[in-house]
Amino acid sequence: MKILVLPDIHGRHFWKEPCNNIETYDKVVFLGDYLDPYNFENITVRDAIENFKEIIEFTKSNLDKVVLLLGNHDMAYFSKTYKSFSMWHCRHAYDDYEEIAKIFEENKNLFKIAHVEDDVLFTHAGCTSGWLKDTFTEQYKITSLDDLAFSLNNLLNTENGLRYLYMVSRERGGVDFNGSCIWADKNETYWDQVSKLDGEQRVHDIHGVKQVFGHSLQAFYDKDGRIVSGQPQEYFCCKMLDNRSAYVLDTEKFKIEQIKKES
Repeated sequence: MKILVLPDIHGRHFWKEPCNNIETYDKVVFLGDYLDPYNFENITVRDAIENFKEIIEFTKSNLDKVVLLLGNHDMAYFSKTYKSFSMWHCRHAYDDYEEIAKIFEENKNLFKIAHVEDDVLFTHAGCTSGWLKDTFTEQYKITSLDDLAFSLNNLLNTENGLRYLYMVSRERGGVDFNGSCIWADKNETYWDQVSKLDGEQRVHDIHGVKQVFGHSLQAFYDKDGRIVSGQPQEYFCCKMLDNRSAYVLDTEKFKIEQIKKES
């Protein structure tokens, strides 16, 4: 399969050009974080809201192909219960909260936490074995990726499930030992892949799962002071994408390529 993967949006427009050629892809997966733009990119909250509305309309016109995942920046708008826990971890459009929350509420059925396509698990920040055990008990075993995605998506339906999604590790300024699949830091997903678990030194099921996620900004300043995008970080079965560019994933080869912007 050929999948167009669109990491963290944050009001950016990089998704539009490749989506004009949607017929060339088998699936389009947005990895979440549609709003809360970075100040240094000079995108206003109003720009981000209008961009988000365009993404919604694009999705509605292509329901059979487009998947919208939720990121950590989306959850306080998506769920008032989640919002009640706290919002201090994220940049947040306080003055425009009601408008944004209404957009999410009116289109709630379009969003989910996890998606599986051709044996690849897509989430916003990646799943770690520690968080899976925290969430689904110490004895949790992955029976199938479809079942795992179902369990992850079902977390949206209960207050307890939302609290597990709210888990933020010290790597991201939180108090939990493990971050959730919308919060896990790149260090967490990396070290989880190389660590052995339990007294038997056996590897957890998730270590063999092909995962694609975003969440961690990989842009940097060049020698001329311009902001440029870094390359995706690939380790073991994980591909963590830079969140300023669109990518094409070949699921058969599990190969990812950045789409270069036309000049």
